[in-house]
Amino acid sequence: MKKLILLLLCSPMLANAGAISQLGSGDPLKLVYQEMLYQYQVGLEIHQLYDFKQPMDVMQCKNQYGYIQTRARSMVGTANQVEEEIRSDVIDAAWFALNCSRCGSAEDSCDPVPEKLELLKSQLEAKQKAKAEQQ
Repeated sequence: MKKLILLLLCSPMLANAGAISQLGSGDPLKLVYQEMLYQYQVGLEIHQLYDFKQPMDVMQCKNQYGYIQTRARSMVGTANQVEEEIRSDVIDAAWFALNCSRCGSAEDSCDPVPEKLELLKSQLEAKQKAKAEQQ
């Protein structure tokens, strides 16, 4: 019984640890930014290669790029580990990147991603500047 209680108490911590390990280790904000860049590039690529109005193209895209959504969901999980004051903006940005790289998404689904990437980049630069000032 004690083991079960301990397992239940540790489960949330283990779930969060898994999200980080799939993208790597280090600063969650930096990991999300790097993964968003990748998701954006893939999103642009799949929108050029496939016509999502054609069911066969959607199916082929999912067969070829299905793993991307697993990575994208991991990115959203990692965004949940960013500092609380910017967390909601980072999660929002991660969802935009996930939608961009999703097979079957609208052509314009990638349009908001560059703006979100700039937001994350400015947050990273501010974080690095604050860290440099502390030293």
